[in-house]
Amino acid sequence: MSDLSQAAPPLLGSSLLASAKAHEKARPLPASSGSATVDQNALDGGFRYGEITSIAGASGTGKTLLAYHAIASHLLTHEVGEVAFIDTTGSFSPLRLRNALAYRLEAKIQRNSYQESGYMYEKRTSALENSKETMIEEATSMLDRVKVMRVFDLAGVVEAISEVNGLTEEIAPKFETPAVVVFKKRRVEIGDSEEELDDEDEELQAEPWRESVNLHDSQGIEPHSGPIGMIIIDTITNVVSTMMAKSQTQGQALLASFLRSLRHLTSRHHICTILTNAAVGISSPNNPELRHGSRENVSIFSSTMGKPALGKMFTFLIDTSIFLSTVPKTSDDATIAFGDGGEASSYQKAHILEVLKDRCGTREGRWAAFEITAEVNIAPSG
Repeated sequence: MSDLSQAAPPLLGSSLLASAKAHEKARPLPASSGSATVDQNALDGGFRYGEITSIAGASGTGKTLLAYHAIASHLLTHEVGEVAFIDTTGSFSPLRLRNALAYRLEAKIQRNSYQESGYMYEKRTSALENSKETMIEEATSMLDRVKVMRVFDLAGVVEAISEVNGLTEEIAPKFETPAVVVFKKRRVEIGDSEEELDDEDEELQAEPWRESVNLHDSQGIEPHSGPIGMIIIDTITNVVSTMMAKSQTQGQALLASFLRSLRHLTSRHHICTILTNAAVGISSPNNPELRHGSRENVSIFSSTMGKPALGKMFTFLIDTSIFLSTVPKTSDDATIAFGDGGEASSYQKAHILEVLKDRCGTREGRWAAFEITAEVNIAPSG
């Protein structure tokens, strides 16, 4: 009988408990979304390290802004921490991220410039009042710890992730049939992800299903101790939908292999990984289908249509699935939005963040309302 057919030896529950405690102790505190209301009511503290979080929603619902605030939280909390921002759409805005950082710096200074005196709070006379220019300058300097990479396909995404972490575990996707993700122990320089793969990589093309190796099965690889603690992919939809348009089966297989490996990488190195995702099934708010007929609705709000893109398999392969939407702010706004003849664009909206799925089960079904003010401020919905 071959050794491969022998069952793995059992593990003691006590040893697994000790390992789990050590892993949990090493995990940093969650990264704030920029809103205490959202953190407390929906996210149980914020975006967790060691997990993959997907933020899905239609355009303008605040996906990228939440990611920017998560970046600001990471940079403000970890003085030497760095962020990898992988841009697949060319929409990264350094100005907007800098303004979000400056806003968070201003809020931090305001919190620290008051002290309790009896039953009252008085402003500390010794508190350093930074000017707007000083905060902008400090926020600009913090951008030096954000590594932005423009990629065009999934091959570029995985090469970028490997390169910025300086890892020996490399993901080298091949798009021949059948499509898989193959891991190699080598360094890869980030190049143009649209270039054709060289013929020198012939060893990856021979029986890829059998030769592929999962990241968690690699032996003798030391954990990464670099400064990258957060990975943002904005958006994952672009690079995946292109593959699925060519071949649904191969695209799903490649996505599944990539997400399993990314999840292990995220958990092993306590990285906060955030993927922004599009929404599908969005219709006009005053569409008759909203009031009549059956439809699939993932939201707890009956007026919210749509669901995260990339299908159910994508949801099962990540840790937390968040869905963003907008709803009428008041009853008068609802009348305008859903009444006959109303102008759907003329009513006020409140943004809703819902946790559709949580692998731990502690946040599933929770939600919070917020508003976006001054372009970068995430405030409670009044």
